[in-house]
Amino acid sequence: MPEDRPDFFAQFGVYGSPESGSSLPFIQLFKEGEGIRLDGDTDILLEPGWLYLVNYLFLATPEPDGFMQIIPRINGSLRGLYSFFAPTGAEKNTSAAGSFTTNEAAASEARLSFHLTYPSTTRNIDISGAVSVTPLIRIKNSGS
Repeated sequence: MPEDRPDFFAQFGVYGSPESGSSLPFIQLFKEGEGIRLDGDTDILLEPGWLYLVNYLFLATPEPDGFMQIIPRINGSLRGLYSFFAPTGAEKNTSAAGSFTTNEAAASEARLSFHLTYPSTTRNIDISGAVSVTPLIRIKNSGS
């Protein structure tokens, strides 16, 4: 059934020095189809009716002996289960990576963003990375 095969996917990049407690700013790296798109520079919109796979990888430079935490936010709600706590040692570098599936867009469009936190002792943080979003299967009985 060709209508049940996804014909869209997207990848978004992050590069900047956002404040702690903010959402990561995205740029579109590539996009196929119209089912996944940016709304502003912090929210990724997911077309309804699909189970999605979300992959992320971030590299950052907090202060020595510091940390950063990346927490996905779906439809306005932080999702700690999908988060990554990334400590640093004597060096300033750290990384965070994760993958998860979500059915939050089963019945209606879903909004995805990534929340960044780091300690108040950190002056700023340089972060770069990417988020890839791929629809896996159409969710039946979704009203779409």
